[in-house]
Amino acid sequence: MRSLSSAQWRLVRSMGLCLAVVAAVAAIARPTAPAEPARPGAPDPAAASARNSRPAAAPQRLPALGLAAEGLTVSGLSSGGYMAGQYQIAFSSQVAGAAVLAAGPYGCTRGQVTTAMRECSCPADMAAWLRALPAWTGLGCRVPTPGELAVRAETALALNRPHLDSPAHLARHRVWLMQGERDPVVAPPLVAAAAEVYRQAGVPAGALRLRTVAGAGHGQPEPDAPVACGSTASPFLTDCDDIDAAGELLAWLYAPDGAGLAAAVPPRAAGLRRFDQRPYRRSGAAAPFDGLDDSGWLYVPAACEPGVAARGTAAGAGPACRLHVVFHGCAQGQGFAGPDGQPLGARFVAGAGYNRWAESNRLVLLYPQVRASTPPPAAAARGQTYQLNPEGCWDFWGYTNPDEALSGVFRTFARRDAPQLAAVKRMVDALLVR
Repeated sequence: MRSLSSAQWRLVRSMGLCLAVVAAVAAIARPTAPAEPARPGAPDPAAASARNSRPAAAPQRLPALGLAAEGLTVSGLSSGGYMAGQYQIAFSSQVAGAAVLAAGPYGCTRGQVTTAMRECSCPADMAAWLRALPAWTGLGCRVPTPGELAVRAETALALNRPHLDSPAHLARHRVWLMQGERDPVVAPPLVAAAAEVYRQAGVPAGALRLRTVAGAGHGQPEPDAPVACGSTASPFLTDCDDIDAAGELLAWLYAPDGAGLAAAVPPRAAGLRRFDQRPYRRSGAAAPFDGLDDSGWLYVPAACEPGVAARGTAAGAGPACRLHVVFHGCAQGQGFAGPDGQPLGARFVAGAGYNRWAESNRLVLLYPQVRASTPPPAAAARGQTYQLNPEGCWDFWGYTNPDEALSGVFRTFARRDAPQLAAVKRMVDALLVR
């Protein structure tokens, strides 16, 4: 099954659940739970948005920073975690490691939106009685067994093999995974299954860490975040006893000797800027749908600004700057509305905790952005899921693949030539140019 069948759509409509299921699909790997009230002393999201706003300026192309090619790593939360894993596997010869937060293994969804909705995540706002329905109804949720998930990963790797770098490169990668003990969206067994897939792929035990955050819901732990640890609410940045996920994962990826990173420092306001994503996307009448926003975000430490890094390295002032790519989760993109109804803008890219570590450790951060989309009317009328991404998720189930072109062909969203992966790769290449 490549999309919701006509029989399923009829069943949904006949039960009066069409809106409920659309909401569930929209919340793949991202719950639409109501935002919880701000806790005393927590930062105000609206105020943070105002602080992070700057006068609108036309985004420019990415600068050629001459970053160290061997220092490329990726990370992501939820749908962004799935995307980080896909990028890592597709371009494993060029990646040194990945951090996967609240996401399952490669190939989990089998290219099916219903599988993504019911088995690789479960919308937290789904009504309790709907969530409790048996899996055979096509409406309830279930967590596949570790054996099932291993077979899915093996199958996806085999089918995509001609369009992936050799999996042998994973043997030199470092991998950090995080699961929330009480995550209602991506169940801990899914993250554990991802860890096992990495083990089977050859990632050394000493280079693989699975971090469990006690009592945590669905989100990325960040000191002073606006959401309580056990809650699952926008903007999915949670305060879990001062756990700093960004700091931990970057230390794991970049300080394997255990020495740790240089102490974090306040990020520079001037270091965070928008860039134009359009030059890195295919254009023209034949260009595939990619779901990307027109602009993304880039954080450049003072030591890595154009010209500065080159002069410093030539003078022996320090190593070349390195690149880390951060994939946001569903409903965390810049255009999505936050708890206050206003676009998130830079709230995730400025509030997830990466920038302060980047400033002191010569790390450039690339924050590519996707935006929400809905199927063309004709496709929607036929119950097809092409372009169905109302929550602005990264593609880990195949919404960038036209249903008409499938006809039994395996979906191609998780390989090198996939629209989103290829575009981000072009962004990365632009930053590595000297």
